[in-house]
Amino acid sequence: PLSGPPTDRPRPAQQDLRGARVEFTLDAELTAALKALARQHGGTLFVAVLTGWSLLMSRLSGRGDVVVGTPTANRRQKDVSGLIGFFVNTLPLRARFSRTQTAGEALGHVRGVLRDALDHQDLPFERIVELVNPVRSAAHTPLFQTMCAWVPERGGLLELPGLDVAPLDIPHAPAKFDLALSLTESQGRVVGHLDYASALFDEETVRRYVRQLRHLLTDMAARPEARVGTLRLMDDQERHLLLTELADGGPLMEPARPGGLVERFEAQVAARPGRTALVCGGERLDYAALAARAGRLARALTGRGVGPGSVVGLHTGRSVELVVGVLGVLKAGAAYLPLDPAQPPARLAAMVEDAAPALVLSDLPADGRPADWHDLTAVEAEGEAAAGAIPDDGVPSPAAPDTERLAYVLYTSGSTGRPKGVAVTQGSVLNLFDNWLERMGATPGEATSAWSSIGFDASVHEVLLPLTTGAALHLVPEDLRGDPEELVRWMREHRIVQAFLPPSYVRWIDEEPAKRLDGLALRHLLTGVESLPEAALHRMGEHLPGLRVCFGYGPTEATLYSTAYYDPRPLDRPAPIGRPLAGTRMYLLDEEGEPVPVGVTGEVYLGGASLAAGYLHRPDLTAERFLPDPFLPGERVYRTGDLARRLPDGEAVYAGRVDDQVKLRGFRIEPAEIEAALLAQPGVREAAVVVDPDTGGEPRLVAAVARGDASARTPHEWRTALAERLPDYMLPTLVVELPVLPLSRNGKLDRAALLREAAAADSGQVNTETPRDHIELTLHRIWRGILLNQDFGIGDSFFDIGGTSLSAIKLAHGVREAFGTALPVRDIILHPTIEGLGGLVRRGRSGAPPSNLIEFRQGTAGNVVCVHPAGGTAFCYLPLGRTLPADVGLYGIQSPGVNPGEEPLPDIEAMAEAYLRLIEPFGDGPLVLTGLSYGGLVAHEMGRRLARAGRTDVGVVLLDTQATEDAAVRAAVAPVDRAEFRDKLVKFNGMYPGIEDEQIEQYFRIYNHNRMTARDHLPAPSPARLVLVQAVGGTTTDPASLPEVRDFWRRRAEGGFRVELLDCDHWEVLEGETAPRVCAVLAAELAELTGRARPGGRPESVLRTDSVRPAESAGRTEPAALARSAAPAVAEEA
Repeated sequence: PLSGPPTDRPRPAQQDLRGARVEFTLDAELTAALKALARQHGGTLFVAVLTGWSLLMSRLSGRGDVVVGTPTANRRQKDVSGLIGFFVNTLPLRARFSRTQTAGEALGHVRGVLRDALDHQDLPFERIVELVNPVRSAAHTPLFQTMCAWVPERGGLLELPGLDVAPLDIPHAPAKFDLALSLTESQGRVVGHLDYASALFDEETVRRYVRQLRHLLTDMAARPEARVGTLRLMDDQERHLLLTELADGGPLMEPARPGGLVERFEAQVAARPGRTALVCGGERLDYAALAARAGRLARALTGRGVGPGSVVGLHTGRSVELVVGVLGVLKAGAAYLPLDPAQPPARLAAMVEDAAPALVLSDLPADGRPADWHDLTAVEAEGEAAAGAIPDDGVPSPAAPDTERLAYVLYTSGSTGRPKGVAVTQGSVLNLFDNWLERMGATPGEATSAWSSIGFDASVHEVLLPLTTGAALHLVPEDLRGDPEELVRWMREHRIVQAFLPPSYVRWIDEEPAKRLDGLALRHLLTGVESLPEAALHRMGEHLPGLRVCFGYGPTEATLYSTAYYDPRPLDRPAPIGRPLAGTRMYLLDEEGEPVPVGVTGEVYLGGASLAAGYLHRPDLTAERFLPDPFLPGERVYRTGDLARRLPDGEAVYAGRVDDQVKLRGFRIEPAEIEAALLAQPGVREAAVVVDPDTGGEPRLVAAVARGDASARTPHEWRTALAERLPDYMLPTLVVELPVLPLSRNGKLDRAALLREAAAADSGQVNTETPRDHIELTLHRIWRGILLNQDFGIGDSFFDIGGTSLSAIKLAHGVREAFGTALPVRDIILHPTIEGLGGLVRRGRSGAPPSNLIEFRQGTAGNVVCVHPAGGTAFCYLPLGRTLPADVGLYGIQSPGVNPGEEPLPDIEAMAEAYLRLIEPFGDGPLVLTGLSYGGLVAHEMGRRLARAGRTDVGVVLLDTQATEDAAVRAAVAPVDRAEFRDKLVKFNGMYPGIEDEQIEQYFRIYNHNRMTARDHLPAPSPARLVLVQAVGGTTTDPASLPEVRDFWRRRAEGGFRVELLDCDHWEVLEGETAPRVCAVLAAELAELTGRARPGGRPESVLRTDSVRPAESAGRTEPAALARSAAPAVAEEA
C-alpha cells in the first residue's frame, strides 16, 4: 500500500511533477521542548520531528506500518569525504506503530530505525528497490511517497570578501514525491516547508497537514507518556466544530408534517379518492379502492388478534397484494416482515422462526408456500363480514399515531451465520420522508416507480412515500427489473418522475447518457448503497434539466440512509456520502472514541431520529451495536463498522469497512453467514469468504473450503447446495477447494494467498468446449472483451466465471452491436452460457458469416492458418490460441458449403486454390499451414503450391492426417447415412440449441462431400517443410497402419520431414493436455521458418528432443494425462 495520506484527487496514471510549497515555523518554545524530549530518549531534534511526521502519516493513512524516505550525505568513505560532488543517497525508513505504544516509545523506535538505516547508507536506493521488488508503477515512486529531510542551516554557510551572500529560495518546486517535508534549525526555531504534488493535493489540505503536525508535536512534547493514538491533531475549537456543526444535521427547516404513516395515507384518500394510487401491470387501483382493500385486511388482522406490538409476515411478489399487505398491516397497528419469495425457503423459514410473527400472509399458490402460511386475499375476505359494523364505508379507524411503534422488521446478514431482524419505528421512517420532501418535494398525481425487492429497505421509500404524498405508484414488472434498457423504456412510457435506481444502472446510463436519458420525465432520483462516480450523477443532471439527485448512505439500522449528498459536481471521484439528514447525527471516531480531524479516516457512528429500535428479540446484540452517545447524554448511536473521512467542505467520503462485512450490489453481507452455510456442507472442515476487488466492473465473492479427502464438487454443485440456504446475492462467484486454508505467519487467514489460489483455480475449474459456428464464436469474442477470466467454454455460466450484473449489461449491449439483436438482461440470467445465448440469437437471426476465413487473432510474428476438417467448420482450432505465443496470428478456414445457400468446391485442388486467395493479403512472412485429419490434405496441397511458386517461408503441419496409396482401401470409402451422421453430430457436440434441420442437412452434405474428395485425392510430392503430428493412442486408428502413414508422408516430403507422436486418440489431438503439445510443434515450425528467413540464420527456438521424435523412435512414446472429452467440432474423419 502507498505510504501517504488520502489524496484530494485521483492519482494520474503517470506521476505529475508539478508542485507547490507551504512554508511554516515552529516557535522557540516548541523547538526547545522537542529538543528536550529527544535528549531524554537519546535522539536529536530531527529524530523528534521525524517521529512526529511518521506518526502523522500513520494517522492520516490509517495504517500502523509506514515508510518515509530521508536523504543522507553518504560521505562516510574516506575517498569521497573531501570531494566536491553529489553523493546523496536516499534511505527508506519503515516505522511500525502500535495502539499501546507511547509517544516516547515511538520516538525511541524511530531513532533505532534511523540508526539502522544510517549503518547501511552506502547501499544505493536503487539496489534496495531491486531487492524488495515492489509493484512498480509510473504513477508514484517505489517504496515510499513521502519524504522528511533535515537541511543544514544555510545562513553564514558561504562567506565571500566584499559580498553579501543570502540563500536564494526556489519559488516553484517540482514534486518529486507526494509530500516532501524539509526542516532546519535557525535561530532557535525549526523552520521548514512542505512541498506537495499539486496534481494530488489542494493548498488548504497541505496547510491543514502542517497545522496537524504542529498540534501533534506539541502534544508529543507535553505528554510523552501518552499513547500515540491519543496525540491530538487539532485544537478545542476544531474538535467542537466536528461534534456539533459537522456532526449534527440540525432540525428540519419546516415543521414536521402531521400524522403517522397511516394518517398521511388516509389524508390522501380523503383528498383524492378517485385518483390513481397504484398501477401493477394491467391492474390499476385508485386511492379509495386501495384504502378499502387495506381496511378490509386490517379489520381481518384485528379480528385475529393482531395489533400494536405484533409482527405480520408478508410473503408476496411484485403485486397489488404486496401494497395492500403493507398498508393493511400498518393500519392494524402492527409491523410487517418482508419475506421475499426469491430467497431460499430455508432462509425464509429461519426468519419466521426468529421473528415469531402472528401470522404470515402470502400471495403465492398453496404449493409455493408452507402449509401454515395464509393466503392474503382469503384473510382479506374475512374483513368483509365486519364491514357493516364499522362506519365510513367499511374502513376501520386507524390505530392512534405512535412514532415509537414498529413499522417493519427487515432481516440482514448476520455475523454469526444467523440473520438478524432490524426493527424500524414509524418515527424513523417519517423523519426520512420529511427530509426527502423538504429537499426534493412531493409529486402528487404523478407517476413514481418501485424497483426494489420487498427484502431491500429501499422498497419502504419507494412504496410508502408516494402513497403518503398523493403520487401514483407504479410497480416495476419483475421481468424488467434486471434489464436497465427495458426499465428505462418502461419509465419513459409511464412518465415516471421519481425513481430509485441501483448504482450499476446509473453506470450503464452514463455510458451513453444523452441517448439513454432522452425522453425521460425523471425529476427525482434516489440512488446509493454502493460507490458511484460523482461525475456520472452530474452528467445525468446535465441531460435532465431540473433533476434532483439524492445519493444516500446508511445501513438498515439507520432506516435506508442517514446521510445524503445532493449536489453532484463534475469531479472524477467517488460521490461523497454527504452530511447527516436533519434530525440525525454522524460522528467519525478513532479507536479511542474521539472525533478524527478533517481528512483522517474514522469509524462511522450514526445517531438521532434515523435509528432503528434495535434487533428483534436480540437484546444482547442490540446492546452491542446500539451504544450510548458519548457526547449527548441520554441519546444513542449505532456503530456501523464503516469507515469514512471528512472533506474540507464538511462532506464525508466512504472509506471501506473495519471488519469483514462487505456490501455488494447494495446488499450488506456478512461473510460469516456464507461460511456457516459452507461449513454445513458434508466434508467441509474449514471455510473462508473474501471479496476479490480485482475483477473489473464489480467486486465478487470468493469462497475457499478445506475439504481434506472429501470428493471434489463442480461450481454448479456448490451453487446449488448453497442456494438452499442463501439468497442469490450471497452466493460466491467461485468456490476454491483446498486441502487446508492458507494462513499467515501469525496464524490468521492469509487473504492475499487465498485470492492467489482463487486466481489459479479460476482457469482450472471451467471446461474448454469451443464454439461451433460463427454465432458462438462472436459471443465468445464478446465475453473475452468483458471478462477477466479468459479460459472458458460454451457451456460455462457467465456468472460462474466472473460475470456481474454490470458486465451482463455490457454483454447485452455487445450482442446488440454484433448481431443487431436485442438481448434483454433477463435472458442472460436465464441462459447464462454461450451455448444457450447462441440458441436465442439464432432464433432471431439467420445468414452466413461474412467470410470463410475466420480471424481468431492477429499477430506480428508469423501466422498459423488452420484448415477445416471434413465437418467443414474450423472452430475446433480456437483452443490453440491459449498456448501459442501471443504475437502469432491464428486463423481458421471454413469449407464453402457449410452454411445454407453455399455450394461446396468440387475437389481438394479447387479448395487449395480458393483458400490461397483468402490468405493473399497476408503477404510474405513465416506461414504455417495446418489441418486436423481431412484439413491436413488441403493444407498439404496449399503448401505444395506455395513452395512450387518459390516461397521458402512456408511449413505444413499435418494433425493426424491419414492417407494411403492402397487403391482398394481408398475405393472402400463411402458416404455415411443420415442416422450414422446424426450419431456423429451428437457425439461431437454439434447438436447445439437453435440449430435448424436445414443446417443439419447442410452439415451432412458437406461432410460426405469432403469424404469423397479425400477418397479421390492422392497427395503429390511437395518441396514445403512437412511435420506429421501422429496420434498413437486410442482405438480410432489401427496401430498397424501407423508406420505406413508415416512412410506415405515421408515419401512426399521433399523439403524435410519429422514426426511428433502424441499418446492420444485421433479425436483428442486438439483436446486437453495434447493441445499445448500441438502448439509447441507449430511454434517451433514458425521459429524454424523465421530462422530461414534471416541470411545464415538459425531458428531462435526449437522443440526439445523429447517433444519431437523421428519416425524411427515410434516404438517408444510418453504417456500423457489426457482429457477424454468429445471433440468440439463436427466429425471430421478423412
